[in-house]
Amino acid sequence: MHLRKLEVQGFKAFADRQTFEFGPGITVVAGPNGSGKSNVHDAIRWALGEQPSKQIRARKTEDVIFSGSDQRRQLGSAEVTITLDNSDGWMPIDYKEVAVTRRAHRSGDNEYLINGKKVRLSDVHDLFRRARVGQNSYAMMSQGLVDEVLAMRPQERRGLIEEAADVKGHRQQLQLSERRLTETRDNLGRVRLLIREVEPRLRQLERQSKKAERHRQLQHQLHDALRTYYEQELRKGGEAVTAARARHDQQTQAFQQAEATLSGHGKRVAELERVVAERTQALATLQSEERRLAEEGLRLDQEVALSEQRLELLGRRIEDIDGELAASDGRVPETADETAARVAALALDVEQARATLDDEREAMQASDGRARVALRSIAEAEARRTRLEAERLDAIRRIEEHERRYSELGAEQEEARSHRTELLRGLRDLGAQALDLQRRGRALDEAVAEAKRRRGRSEAEIETQLGALTEARDGVRGAETRLRQLRERGELLEQLAEQNDGGGAGSQALLDAARGESTDEESLSGIVGAVSRLISVPDGLEAAIEAALAEQFSAIVVESADDAVAAIEYLRENSAGTTTLLPLQSIEHNYPLNLFNERGVIGVAARLVRTEQRYRALVDTLLGRTIVVDDLDVARRMIGRGLGSVVTRDGILLRPDGAYYGGRGGGATQQFSLQGEIESLPAQVAEGELAVTAAGERLASAEGAVTEAHGAVDRARDGVDEATELARSHDHQVAELRRRQTTLSA
Repeated sequence: MHLRKLEVQGFKAFADRQTFEFGPGITVVAGPNGSGKSNVHDAIRWALGEQPSKQIRARKTEDVIFSGSDQRRQLGSAEVTITLDNSDGWMPIDYKEVAVTRRAHRSGDNEYLINGKKVRLSDVHDLFRRARVGQNSYAMMSQGLVDEVLAMRPQERRGLIEEAADVKGHRQQLQLSERRLTETRDNLGRVRLLIREVEPRLRQLERQSKKAERHRQLQHQLHDALRTYYEQELRKGGEAVTAARARHDQQTQAFQQAEATLSGHGKRVAELERVVAERTQALATLQSEERRLAEEGLRLDQEVALSEQRLELLGRRIEDIDGELAASDGRVPETADETAARVAALALDVEQARATLDDEREAMQASDGRARVALRSIAEAEARRTRLEAERLDAIRRIEEHERRYSELGAEQEEARSHRTELLRGLRDLGAQALDLQRRGRALDEAVAEAKRRRGRSEAEIETQLGALTEARDGVRGAETRLRQLRERGELLEQLAEQNDGGGAGSQALLDAARGESTDEESLSGIVGAVSRLISVPDGLEAAIEAALAEQFSAIVVESADDAVAAIEYLRENSAGTTTLLPLQSIEHNYPLNLFNERGVIGVAARLVRTEQRYRALVDTLLGRTIVVDDLDVARRMIGRGLGSVVTRDGILLRPDGAYYGGRGGGATQQFSLQGEIESLPAQVAEGELAVTAAGERLASAEGAVTEAHGAVDRARDGVDEATELARSHDHQVAELRRRQTTLSA
């Protein structure tokens, strides 16, 4: 084994991280007292998994953590890492270098790592055990260990030898195997008990299992049927929505066509309105021209009338002139000049009148022509006005027809829009209802599935809790049975011990009298018990201690010499036999021998057995001068030294006077085994009582869990019923939706 490196931080006096490199050869850590040399050894021993803190000079885990000083505060953890060379494969691990780390915290927690991976303490122990390295092996020799080994008793020294000889690992493995075998036997017993208890319920459980399997099949079938049904309903709803959308598209197309036709009629109406406006404007122009021509005709009529009046005046003037001419013939003639002037003047007036008359006639003729032209224009304008009026009336009629048609188209358009809006609203409502029903259907499916899952989980949980309850009840019964068996075993052992207390009739009679079981009315006081009941013998030394006690094995221990005398008198009076009596107050304390450990010598008998302190003087006196050895050769060698009696492991006693004592009594082994078992029984009974208490708590907890599980199952079943009722309601709503879709489609 080659220790390459040691890293220490926070361990005892090593506040800072310290690294110790160990090269090939021998390495010595030297220094004055108090420099920490032993701390290095303690660190290595601690890293190897040392558990008793006293072995590393500490009382508890916190003592190995740096506790602080005047210059720096205390640390919260200690860590030690040892690095070992494994290039030659001496350790059973696939690494060339093995680093074992142990870390301790002030909370008391410990961590163990091998090459940086967390492991258990048992893994560390197992690794070093297989590598034949341990805290107490030859590889770890601490200060004072040599003297301690030399002063050890053979039984204690055997542990070191077994560990060095690689026997301890096999012994531990044997103990582990025996413990596992015992546990396996106990488990087999419990299994047989469970089989006997469960076997009558197998047929019932089988029927329940078949019912549960049938229930699961029906649940699957129901789930598949509901899924198929909802898929079909969803498909029907989708088809209805598709048909409604197709009708909506058709009606939308018809509406668009109606809008296009209405737009064409609007354009035609606008064109007609433009024509009517033009015709109305032309009619207004003609009416204005007609009014102008009428005014011109009236003016011409006035001129004609004026001309006629002037003609009439001129005619009357001509007649007047003619009258005057006729009258002048009968008056006094004027002079020629006057007459000529007058005639000339009259002629001039006549000519002027005639010229004027001609002008008037021409003007009248021109006026008549213009009047005729105006009358023709008026007639033409009247005809055009009549035609335009007819066209206007026809345009008005057509405009009214178009307006009526436009109103009808507007009403139809409004009705189509209202119907389209209603259809869209219905489709939206149906779509929303379909989506809502689909969503609710999925939610109901999920709710039903979740409720069934909860019910399944609750039923599984109740089965588990029932199993736990049965197990808890079995645990309680087993613990109570175990406790009862322990108590019965204790009573039996007490009876057997009482029967085997004395080796002879006298001893048995005294013990019976002390317990008040004798046939006589009187009872003895001061009887402590048989010597064999006062000591505990290690395994394997029963025969040796029986031979070492020899005649005192069945001796009776009493309190005082007076009690011894009274006991002898009792035996004498009742002819109950003889026995040896050992008064505690009169026994002189002879201290046992002090021996150095040597080959073949197990130790002094008084130091090998256990007893109460008040009986220690008696035991030292009886066994303090008896040496226990392995075999007869060693016994013969030791008896020659004159130290006292020598007894072999198999029960051959050699006394200093040369006497041999031996054979097989047959009762020592049983007596000491009974005694050891009786001493261990109270602890086992206490453990059994704790086990019964714990099993009772587990039973109460299991009963509470079963009650809660029953409640959960009831709630889950209520949830399934509620989900089923909601599913029925959903089916009714789907049927109603299908009816409304059919109505809308119609």
